Amino acid sequence: MSIWQSLIPGFADPLSVIWWVLMAIKLVALADAAFRPRAVFMAADKLTKPGWVLILAVFALSQVFQGWLSFFGLIGIVASAVYLVDARPALRAATGRGHGGWGALRRRRGPRPL
Repeated sequence: MSIWQSLIPGFADPLSVIWWVLMAIKLVALADAAFRPRAVFMAADKLTKPGWVLILAVFALSQVFQGWLSFFGLIGIVASAVYLVDARPALRAATGRGHGGWGALRRRRGPRPL
């Protein structure tokens, strides 16, 4: 019995942990794209909602059936990363919720207090 099986039941080795983490990232991107309104994609001037949902769903399914080390699995990682790093912040900004959050600096408008 390896250390991974005793620490996390259901995970046989570190590669299966990586598989589950990458699958979770792909499913988060897919769920985020699926639940955003269609008009926000047009307002942010990004690929359409059906386009993103189709791309992310196909690559999530490719990981299930082919694994994450396959050609489509690696492209799916890149597609999910592009959605989460590029499209998602633009979509949040288009809805008005993109300013602020954990790492945002808040700028004060007007004169500074003495």
